[in-house]
Amino acid sequence: NLVSHHSFLSFCYHTSKDMIDKNKITSEEDYLLLHEISGTSPSTTFTTLKKRKKERRPSHRRSWWKRTFSRFKSETKITYKPYDIDLSTTSIGQRLMPLQEPEESALLEWVVKTTAEHDSSLIPTLAISLWLAPYGFLAFVFLECLVFSTEGRRFLLVVFVTIALAQPRDRSKQVWSMAFWYLSIFTIALMALYLQAIFIFLMALSVALPLDIIGKYGDQVGNWIADKSKNYFALETILEDEDALSKLSQNGVGTIFAMEPHDILSFGCFAFHPFLKMLPPGNMRDSFKCLVSSAIMNTPILRHIMWWMCCDSVEKSVFRGHLQQKTSIVFVPGGMQEVTLMDPSKTEELVLYLRHRKGFIKIALELGTPIVPVFTFGLDGSYAYHVPRGEMILRLSRTMGFLPVFFWGRWGVPLGIPRPQQITVVVGKPIEVPYLGDNISREDVDKYHSIYIEKLEALFEQHKAGKELYCDRKLKIL
Repeated sequence: NLVSHHSFLSFCYHTSKDMIDKNKITSEEDYLLLHEISGTSPSTTFTTLKKRKKERRPSHRRSWWKRTFSRFKSETKITYKPYDIDLSTTSIGQRLMPLQEPEESALLEWVVKTTAEHDSSLIPTLAISLWLAPYGFLAFVFLECLVFSTEGRRFLLVVFVTIALAQPRDRSKQVWSMAFWYLSIFTIALMALYLQAIFIFLMALSVALPLDIIGKYGDQVGNWIADKSKNYFALETILEDEDALSKLSQNGVGTIFAMEPHDILSFGCFAFHPFLKMLPPGNMRDSFKCLVSSAIMNTPILRHIMWWMCCDSVEKSVFRGHLQQKTSIVFVPGGMQEVTLMDPSKTEELVLYLRHRKGFIKIALELGTPIVPVFTFGLDGSYAYHVPRGEMILRLSRTMGFLPVFFWGRWGVPLGIPRPQQITVVVGKPIEVPYLGDNISREDVDKYHSIYIEKLEALFEQHKAGKELYCDRKLKIL
């Protein structure tokens, strides 16, 4: 209401004389009202107004100013003091605000960085399919091989999947483990050629090849996917404090963007892709990584596509390594555990699993890295799903690195692409975190973890208005 009030006063101040000269004001009451709320001095006598009123032919537009003011007053619920009271103040609720020209920065509190037009036609759909459809394709081929292949191929496929998921996490330190792992993958590839299992051979080759095998061409494919995804989801990004982010970017400081919620697939992270230029220019935009589950980065074919989309593994060593290199990262703290808590029947609440997610706070304190809360609106409803429950499912998901959930999206295709609904990514104000090195106490971690949760809740409450499926919901943090 305050922003609208300032905009209204600015409009009156700059257009009052023009409106009088163009015969927009046709009555004494209108003139007094304009004089009251704009603070301009009278430039025309009432007699002149009466003459102009007679010369002007009758029109339904005579009451334009009254209708405009009445509509503004009813929508913003702002009341003004009577004319005989000091015109230098106006009443807004129970407070007296000075009637003055508002500063330009006060007219717009948040910066809407990008707003894309919605386009779910053929080309954007193909881009989304290349990015998110491989889940379903790989699952279909895997089941087909298990059901219709020979026993030798089935055994080889099971061995390959087991070894692929057992890839060493810290490649830089576990040298002998990596050597044995690569030897096993190449052995499986040779056996696949012998058994004429072409698909298993291609998957083994995909896992063994470096992620940047095609160099800049892979980056171009990732840029194309990000650009078309922006239109497919009608991406809207809002920065609450662009100046603070710009300072961090210009200073070359690595930053942690902690995004919520996870939903079925946390594809809202694509909004941070450098090609979209959502973040301020500098180190923050040019070197940016989205950290995803290590199981995705070990999955054949999909791992290369995710790498082209500026993704990497969310393992602790990779997490810390990027920050030490001054590379900003975005990830979802809730992770797979948050997916297990999703319940489509409980539409009045949105569950986030954050109470025990404190590892990123500890790393931030260790390195003195700022934390930025991020909330994504529009993920809910992009997929219909069935989530298996039970303690055994949780243990299995932690071991494999992903949750075996069944979902379907656009056109009802199982494990397909999401529905084309608008995505709004709201980036909050950075939380300054001190550099503590190894002198980190539990109280420090709890303190900044509570600050992050508080800022995230405020972010949701401030921006949920007008968002379908969110405006009547409450956050429930477990």
